[in-house]
Amino acid sequence: MSHVFLTGFMGSGKSTVGRIVAERLGLPFVDLDAEIERVAGASVADIFRTEGEEGFRAAERRALSDAVRRDDAVIACGGGVVLSDENRRLLKEHGRVVYLAVSAEEALARIGDAADRPLLAGDARAIAPRILDARLALYRATADITVDTTGRTPQEVADEVVKLLQGPGLLVVEVSAGSGYQAIVGRGAVRQLPEAVAEAAPGGAVALVTDEAVRALHGDRVESALANAGLSVSTFAVPVGERSKSWESAGVLLERFAEARLDRTSAVVALGGGVVGDLAGFAASVYMRGIPIVHVPTTLLAQVDSSIGGKTAVDLVAGKNLAGTFWQPYAVIADQDFLHTLPDSEWANGWAEVVKTALLAGGEFWDVVERGVAHLAARDDDAVSSAVECCVRFKADVVSRDERESSGVRECLNLGHTLGHAIEREAGYGVVPHGVAVAEGLRFAVRLSVALAGASPDLASRVGAVLDALGIERAPMADLKPEALVAAMRSDKKASGGAIRFVLLKAPGEWKVEPVPDSVLLKMLQEASDEGGAST
Repeated sequence: MSHVFLTGFMGSGKSTVGRIVAERLGLPFVDLDAEIERVAGASVADIFRTEGEEGFRAAERRALSDAVRRDDAVIACGGGVVLSDENRRLLKEHGRVVYLAVSAEEALARIGDAADRPLLAGDARAIAPRILDARLALYRATADITVDTTGRTPQEVADEVVKLLQGPGLLVVEVSAGSGYQAIVGRGAVRQLPEAVAEAAPGGAVALVTDEAVRALHGDRVESALANAGLSVSTFAVPVGERSKSWESAGVLLERFAEARLDRTSAVVALGGGVVGDLAGFAASVYMRGIPIVHVPTTLLAQVDSSIGGKTAVDLVAGKNLAGTFWQPYAVIADQDFLHTLPDSEWANGWAEVVKTALLAGGEFWDVVERGVAHLAARDDDAVSSAVECCVRFKADVVSRDERESSGVRECLNLGHTLGHAIEREAGYGVVPHGVAVAEGLRFAVRLSVALAGASPDLASRVGAVLDALGIERAPMADLKPEALVAAMRSDKKASGGAIRFVLLKAPGEWKVEPVPDSVLLKMLQEASDEGGAST
């Protein structure tokens, strides 16, 4: 095993947890601040006083450089170690980085007297949140594993760290749709990709479809893995964003497939989020009347929803996803390690789908999401993996029972999307993020459920609280005309005979699809517009 680095804000428990983890793994423990003090013959506070923060950071870089050259160890790093580009490089090159997440409020409660914390001199309660906010993106970007410490003992945190370091087994979910396929879920699942693609493409030719951002992050690694398996890979990267999911983009992609001489013994690999999956899936389904596709979802939204079920689509001027096919994948490889590179906006897109699925599933899954929302918001690896697994199981079950939306069971997956898609269309595709639009659609659908389906009056506020805790922004409802939204919803695929149909909840786990009169929609949309957002 290589080094294990614990990072996080002061008070996150790096030293205490680190000692427990080291004992469990049979490794030495190194406290980087203690090493700095030993070499300097002075306390951290004294170094700050005599040499300033710049002097301390230089000593920190030297101590880390020395530590990584020694035998493997569990190393508790100082809270500011991630501020240096060189330090972050050393962390990533020499081991696995575990970020222990904690709020500024809880950190201060654990620290108690902050007199020996130079960076908190003055008003600690005002300073601590500012420091944490400034470092948060660096903590998350550097981490291989994130563990939320909120409300947990050091032993409980250490248990989770060790479990994640040792690597849980992969979950294999069977999807009984099409000819049947497997969704392989878990950290490190991408290692299963070459074998799956080689089976899908006996002729050895593969089209890797991705977007420009994902190619920069993961393209080389995936291309190399496929090439090392003896496959001939042609890579096609489309621009980032919803605008690439168009009729024109699909046409260009099909021409590129032909130029690459793909045939019926070839396969497509979709590496990316929902846009890439929908576009690549559509192209694969119509090229030579259908060639296999393997989905490798890199966003939370794609892992929990769009990669499973075989729906492909491109957007038309008249509406989102109006041109598409049902084309089940050959396999789905959902590796949670890809999620560590996601920007905040992509997490919001995924959280909206997780909440939707939890509401449809009800029972334990909804309870875990509602009660454990702080762990999800902190992007705790264990909590995120559990949520992905629950969503995959639920989606696989629904799709297996209703592959082509013929029995009505699959309609439930559109909860929140009727208004959500209308918001995206009226604002202009790509202007309002999908997750923001769907979250607003969820708030609205639950409010309708209270009014029309007998849902508990507190359900709307509870759902709103979960969405808020996950940091999902509100859609600009005040900027959208209710009449235009109703007209857009009439173009929704679930509309029938001109009537707009909504997925409504009686309670979490209990749903139905019903037409909702225009007069009711206009009234409630006007209320939402007056309030500047869908009311909860």
